[in-house]
Amino acid sequence: MRVLTFLLPCLLAVPVVAQKAKAPAKAAESVKAAKVDWDGEWTLAASQSDKLDEQIEAHVKDLNFAMKLFWKKKLQSACRPFNKLDILAGESFSVTMGRERPVDTPADGTESDWKRSDDTVFKATLTKDGPTMIQTLTGDGYTLKYVYSMRKDGNSLALQVTYTHPKLDNPFSYKLVFMRND
Repeated sequence: MRVLTFLLPCLLAVPVVAQKAKAPAKAAESVKAAKVDWDGEWTLAASQSDKLDEQIEAHVKDLNFAMKLFWKKKLQSACRPFNKLDILAGESFSVTMGRERPVDTPADGTESDWKRSDDTVFKATLTKDGPTMIQTLTGDGYTLKYVYSMRKDGNSLALQVTYTHPKLDNPFSYKLVFMRND
């Protein structure tokens, strides 16, 4: 009888705990359902962004002299800095990074060709999921992955750039923050 008296309040509390756990899920659904406006011109917020040259130096600091020079040149060539970003969204996306040619890709992950201003050819894909958009550029032996994350205010976005190469031990990554132009 004592066991029953002890267990009865515990059994009655279980449905209450389960109901409280469901409430945040509805809040998450409403946040996910909000439309994200990617369209617009964006300007680099340099004070909130990584300094590319410093990031490259830090990434190659432990390599021997020859490899340090080799990878520094490779990273500087592949990871180009830009102060402006222009995004045109619709069925397909057009993303212009600085003064580069626009990267035009469907938003469903279908592959398309893109040629950078230095005539380097890439296979480009883009997928989006709510406040996140992932653009992947696969070039000659390396991949650049751009992860755009819209911030809750809708007027700023963080861009995480990752460079991977089969001969580079660790991927190189840096973050840029952009503010929407009004």
